Amino acid sequence: MFATLALAAVLAPPQIDSPILATIQQTTLTIPGSGFGQAGPGSSIIARIGGQRITIPSTAAAVVSWEDEKIVLSVDEFVRSGSIRIRTPEGISPPSRVDVFSYDWFDIPPTPGTNGVPLSIEVDGEGQVWVNQEFHLEFQHLDPVAGVVTGLAIPKPPNPGPFATTLFGDHRTQTSVLGEDVLVDPQGRIWFTQGGGSLYSGAYPNHSRVVCFDPHAQPGNEWRVYNMPGDWNEIIGLAWDEPRGRMWVAQGSLETGPILASFDPERIPYDNHFDFSTSLMHQVCEEGEPTDDCYRVYRLPPGSKHPAHMVVDDHGLIWYTAYWGNRIGVLHPESGRIIEYPLPEPIGLGDPVWVVGSGPWQMVEAPNGDIIFCEFFDSTIDRFIARRALDPDCRSLNGEGRNPCIVEWVVPGADLRNQRVHSIAYDLEGRLWFTQSAVAEGDTSLGFITADWQTCVRLPDLNAFPARTYADGAGISVDPTTGDIYFCEFKRQRIGRLHKVE
Repeated sequence: MFATLALAAVLAPPQIDSPILATIQQTTLTIPGSGFGQAGPGSSIIARIGGQRITIPSTAAAVVSWEDEKIVLSVDEFVRSGSIRIRTPEGISPPSRVDVFSYDWFDIPPTPGTNGVPLSIEVDGEGQVWVNQEFHLEFQHLDPVAGVVTGLAIPKPPNPGPFATTLFGDHRTQTSVLGEDVLVDPQGRIWFTQGGGSLYSGAYPNHSRVVCFDPHAQPGNEWRVYNMPGDWNEIIGLAWDEPRGRMWVAQGSLETGPILASFDPERIPYDNHFDFSTSLMHQVCEEGEPTDDCYRVYRLPPGSKHPAHMVVDDHGLIWYTAYWGNRIGVLHPESGRIIEYPLPEPIGLGDPVWVVGSGPWQMVEAPNGDIIFCEFFDSTIDRFIARRALDPDCRSLNGEGRNPCIVEWVVPGADLRNQRVHSIAYDLEGRLWFTQSAVAEGDTSLGFITADWQTCVRLPDLNAFPARTYADGAGISVDPTTGDIYFCEFKRQRIGRLHKVE
C-alpha cells in the first residue's frame, strides 16, 4: 500500500500554488507549487498571452531555475499579462493568471531648503498626483503626461532668526514633523497635514496644521492653512466627511492626550501667516453650544495612544487606528460614543515594537463596508468585520489571544525585523495594494490581496532597479481612471508607477 501511495505522489500532475501571480517587466516571475519535478524533456511552461499560446521548454535560457516546488522565469521588457500552466510528463496544471506591470519613476528634483522625501500620495480625478513630504518644507505635484515633479512652496512660519536654537530655550524652526496624510475632496481641493512636532513650543504654541491647496483657484487664493487649537497636537491623519461638510483630524497629543476633532472649513478662520501669539483654544466648542463654527473635540479612552489614520465610513461613523495603543476604534459623532477593539500581541521583532506594539497605521473602507488597516511593525493587513461592530466579543481577545472580529494576513515571506507594511489602497479590480518600508537594505516590494481575500501576492524586489540607495516604499494611491499604481519611494526620493501591461 505504501509503495502505491509513493508512486501516486511521484505521478501526480503539477500544481501552481496561487490562482494569480504578478511580476514586473525586466525582473523575474516566481511560480510556487508542487510536482514540477526536474528540468528535462517533456517539462515546459505553457503561456497564453493576447490569444497566443507560447511554449517555453524547461531547459530554455529564460528559465532561471526549475525545482520541484518552485520555478523562476526571466521576464523581459516585452512580456505582457496572460496566464500560465506547467506541463510535466505526469500531466498539466490548471492555469494561473499572471499580471505583468511596467515600472517607471519620477525623480523629485532637489530644491534648496527642502529634502524631497515623499511620504503620502494621492491621485485626483484628473490624473494629477499630489505628494506630502517629510518635514513639510515643500509640497509636490506630478503631472504624469509632462513627466515632471514640481515643488510647491507652502506658507511657512516666519523665519525664527539666526539665534533661535534650543541652546537659548527658543525652539522655533520651520521644520514640521509627524503630519502625513493627503487627500482630494469632491471639489478637487488637496488637503494635507503638518504635524508640528519640531515647530514652535513653550512661549510659542506648537500648532499642528491642516493645509488646503486648490489647484483651480485664482492666483493668490490657492492656499488655506488651518492652525489647530492647542499645543503639541501631533496630527497625522485626516478624513473628509462629505455629508456633514467637515474635516476630521486625528491628534496624537502624547503630552495632552489623544483627540479626534472636526471642523467646517468654510466657517473656521484660516491663517496663512501663522499667528503663534495665542493658543487658539477659544475656537474649541464649549459644552452644549452649536458646533458649526468651532472645533468639536472628542477625547479617546484611557490606554488609546496616538490616533494615526482615519476613515469616514458609508454610515458616517469615524474609524481610526491607535498607533501606540495596539487597537482600532470607532466614534459615533452624534452621541459621542467611542468603542475600541484590541489587537493581538505584536509579532514584529524590530525596535520599537516593545514600546509601540504592532503599530496599526493606515486605514481604508472595503467595498462591502468592512474596515481594513495595516499593522506597521507586524507586516500584517487586517480586516475588521464591520457588521460585528456592536458585538461585545469584538472588544476583547479570546482564549487564543485573537480578536474574533478581525481576519489577518501576514505578508508572505516578510522579514519581521526589517520590513514594515506602510500604506494600503484599493485598485479598480477591488484588490488591496500595500507598500513595504525597510529599516535596512533588504527585499522590499509592493503586493496585493485579492478581492475575495483569499490570496496575497508579492511583486519582485524593487532593489532590482537602479537607484542611489535601497528601495523603501511609503504612501500608495491608484489613478481612478487608468488604474495605474503610484507610490512614494521614500529613501530614493522619487515617485514610482506601476502600469498593467495587457
